[in-house]
This record gives sequence, structure tokens and C-alpha cells, in this order.
Amino acid sequence: MPGDIHYEVFFKKNRKAGWALAEAHDSRDAALKLAHTLLAKNKDGSARVSKETFCHDARKFRSVTVFEAGAETYGAVEEKTNEAQLPCLTPDDLSKPHARHTIKRVLTGWLERMQALPMELLHRADLVESLEASGTELQHAVQKVAVASARDQDANVQTLVKQLNELVQKALGRIYKDARDAKLPEYPKKAKFADIANGIFAGDKRAYTLRAAMADRLRHERKYGDKLEALLDMADTLPDAEDARAFALGEVDSYVSEVISFDAGREALLGKCKDLGETIERLTCLFDGDGKADALRMAPNCARRLAKWTHSREFDSCRAVIAQCLLKELERPARLRPTSVREEVRLARDLASRLVISSDSLLPADGLIKTFAARSARLLQPEVIDELLKHSADIDEEVSRLLMLEENLVGEANKSKLAGYVRATIGSSEADGYYIRGGAQPLERLARLAAHQKKVLKGTYPKDAKQELSAKFDELGVKIIDQSKILNMVEAGDRPALDKASALLRLATGGALPLGRCSTDAQARALRQIKSAAGLSEAQTEDGRPKLKAIHGLLQQLATQADKAA
Repeated sequence: MPGDIHYEVFFKKNRKAGWALAEAHDSRDAALKLAHTLLAKNKDGSARVSKETFCHDARKFRSVTVFEAGAETYGAVEEKTNEAQLPCLTPDDLSKPHARHTIKRVLTGWLERMQALPMELLHRADLVESLEASGTELQHAVQKVAVASARDQDANVQTLVKQLNELVQKALGRIYKDARDAKLPEYPKKAKFADIANGIFAGDKRAYTLRAAMADRLRHERKYGDKLEALLDMADTLPDAEDARAFALGEVDSYVSEVISFDAGREALLGKCKDLGETIERLTCLFDGDGKADALRMAPNCARRLAKWTHSREFDSCRAVIAQCLLKELERPARLRPTSVREEVRLARDLASRLVISSDSLLPADGLIKTFAARSARLLQPEVIDELLKHSADIDEEVSRLLMLEENLVGEANKSKLAGYVRATIGSSEADGYYIRGGAQPLERLARLAAHQKKVLKGTYPKDAKQELSAKFDELGVKIIDQSKILNMVEAGDRPALDKASALLRLATGGALPLGRCSTDAQARALRQIKSAAGLSEAQTEDGRPKLKAIHGLLQQLATQADKAA
């Protein structure tokens, strides 16, 4: 309402003098002009302009300082070695990506409460009014930026605060002036974005003007989700001409990327997710543009609409924000699937494969590998391993579950740690009881050990860990052979010598015996049969020659397996 807001100018002649009200104005520009005039006339003086907003509920004025300068505010401070200098020098610089990111960082709380964007704040006078009336939000934001910049530059904080305040006042002054002079274009709710963009591109061609028009359209939407839908409507109605289309598309991309950079905006995009895994799945689909994926089926409609644009690789700013969010979410200590280790392992493997394939300059593969290595380390925490092995039928299933983890882990250190878990499991008394004196047939137990050993040898464990695990499985196999006398039985049978030799070698090459001492023992027994009198005699017969040839092939196969294992 007119008369609810006025601006009071206070002036202080020197440090020893008191503050005095110089004048009160309805116009912000007039009040700021008077403050600068008073300072110019008195170099030792200080000036302050406060915005007084009348609160009808409380029946009193609410005061917010919008400008202050002079010796009193910026007194003697510790001397710094470097000259304070801002990266942004003009109001237009505040619209650049780095500056908007800073605005978002220091005003996140206020912007999320208002469901507003930094770009809107730079082009809407009503938002500026709300920010100034909010109390100390703007002052605190300026101080945060000044302190951080001073630390980086080894410069004077107070000087940076003064420079920032001057820049902010210029920017706010321009917004107020453009609004007062009707220079900020309107964007009616039912207007076509192509018509708005074409008109601006044919006119002054300034991004500032198009951003202001888009900010006016978003003024009608009170929630981030609604703003996303409105922006995607703009993207669906871009100008046809190539130059005008590129001009408009870049600004839509910038606006959308700002929405999803906020936690609240990202929640509006992704919807409610049951766990961290689902959040990352949906972000992954958005990054590679898979709008038809099952993960997005229950997501809000705007997620599937945005996926269409990320698939075309036209929303680079959005994809960059999504990539940053992906890495941030992957680095969180929370479990992907808190209710199931197996599901977590499966999902981690699928995500790693998918993201590495779709990685690019926005989401480098080396960064992903580092992130998944850290997540793999969390899968090896004792409580997670205990959960993984819980309800295993026997020690053999425990070994199988542990070995299953290897192909889902990233990082040599993690695989070495997993090898430690496997080594401890097969070295336990429970493992001895199961494999050496178990109820299953000896050859069944030997075959299980051979299968585990084969999985280890195919894995990507560190070399020392791989050899040690392989030897452990072989060692258990030797104990089974010694205890059951299974090879003695084969050797002592009443079959022909060459048939016994062939049977022994087939056990070694067919996956029934672990490689190492077990297979070497079987090979030595087979050679003993071949060299025996019965074996030599049989080799000379017509039936013996094909058998000898087959044995020769088995010996070569066994040698090849041993070389690979080594």
C-alpha cells in the first residue's frame, strides 16, 4: 500500500558525533542520492539509509538497513598485503554462472523458503523488496562473501564489504529503476514462449531482457515443481530460427539448472524416493537421458520431460548439475539398499557399469571409479559382511557369497580386504569340518573347492592375494584326498592301467580337483600307471594307442591350466 514504505537517511559528521536523521523519502533513489551527497560534502562523516516497512499486524515499522558507508562503518582495520578486488564489477556480472552460484550458496535458506531462484532475484523487483524486508538476510550474505573473498585474497574484509554493498546497490537500483520505468518485459501466462523470445531477439537481443521476461512468467508459479513445468513448456515451444532458438534454449537451460541445484527443487524433480539407491537411479536416468527407464516410471512427469532434453545433449548446464548431484549422492555414507546387501551389491554393479559407459567431460570416469571404490569399502564393513552371510545354509554358501562380492567391488585395496575375509572363512575349524569330514561325497566336496578356486583365479584380486587363496583351496583339497583316499581307490581299481591314468587326469582337468598339489598328485599317479608294466604293454596294443593319444591331450590341457593358474 502507498505510504507503507519509506526510506530514512541518517548522517553522522564524525566518530564523536551522534547519528541524526537527515531526511525521510518515499523514493529509494532519492534517499540513496542524499546519502552520497552528504558523504561527498563531509569526508569524515558516515551515512546510513534504512528502509522502514509498516507492519499492520504489529502496528509498527520494521527497519532494514539498505545502505551504509563512511568512516564510522569502515574504520581502521588490520592492514593486509593484497588489494581487495571483486570478480564481479557490474550488475551484469552477477548474472554469470559463478556469481549466481555464490548467490545461491549464501541465500539458500531464503531462496528455498520463497521457492525462488537467483536468476529471478536479479530480475524481479518484488523479490528484491521481499529480500530487503526479510531483516538481515542480505547483510549476512554480503558478509559471507566478503569474508570468503578476503581469506582467498589475503585482503581487507571491510573494503570488500564496501565494494559488495556498492555493487549490490547498483544491481538493486537497476531492477527498481527498470521496474519503475516499465523496462522489464511482461510474460502473460498464456503467451507462447517462441513469440516472447522472437520479439526480444529481434529487438535488443539482450539476455537480461529475456531473463526478465522468464522471471515474470515464473512469478505466477509458487513452487519449484510448478516452475519446472513452466520452464519445460518454454523448452517445448522454442523459436524455429536457429539463432533465436539457441538464444532462448541457453536461458531455459540456465533456469532449469538453477531449480534442480536446490535440494527442494531436486526433490520436486525426482519425487519421493524410497532410499538412496532409487535417488541415484533416477539421477542416472536423467544424466543419460533414459526417460523410459523403470526408475522414472513413478517419478514426477517433469523428470521424464527433462530426460528428453538431456538425451539430446542440449541441456549442458542441467547435465552438469545432475553430474555433481550424482557424485555427491554416491559419496554419502548411507546404504543404497538398507534392507538388502544383495540388492545393494547388484544395484552398485549396475550403476557403475551404466555410469562408466555414459561418462564424459561432465562426469569423468576416473572420478566415478574413485567414488565407487569408496562405496565398495563400505560394503566390506564387518556389520555388512555379517548381514551378507546371515542365514547361509553352510560354510560353502558363505564362501560363495563372499566370492560373489569380488566382481562388484572397485579398487585393489578393497579386493585385498575381501580376500582376507575369504581366507579367514576357509581357514576356520568350521570349514575343516565341512570340507574334510562333511557328509557329501569326497568328489563333490573337491569339486566345490575347485569351483571356488576357479572363481578366484578368474577374479581381479591383487596377485599375492589370488595366489594365497588358490593355495588355501588346494590345501583343503589335499586334506580331503588324504582323508578319503579317493585317488587311491581309483588307482587300485581293476580297470586297465591306461583307463585308470585317463580317469585320474580327467579328474584334474574336468574341474573335480583344485589346481596345485591336488592336480599334481593326480598327474603323478596317472604317469605311474602309464609307466607301469601293464601300462607299457597296453600302449603297444591296437586299442591302447588311441588311449595314449587321448592321455597326451589331457596332459597338455593340465599343463595349460597350471600355467594360467600361475
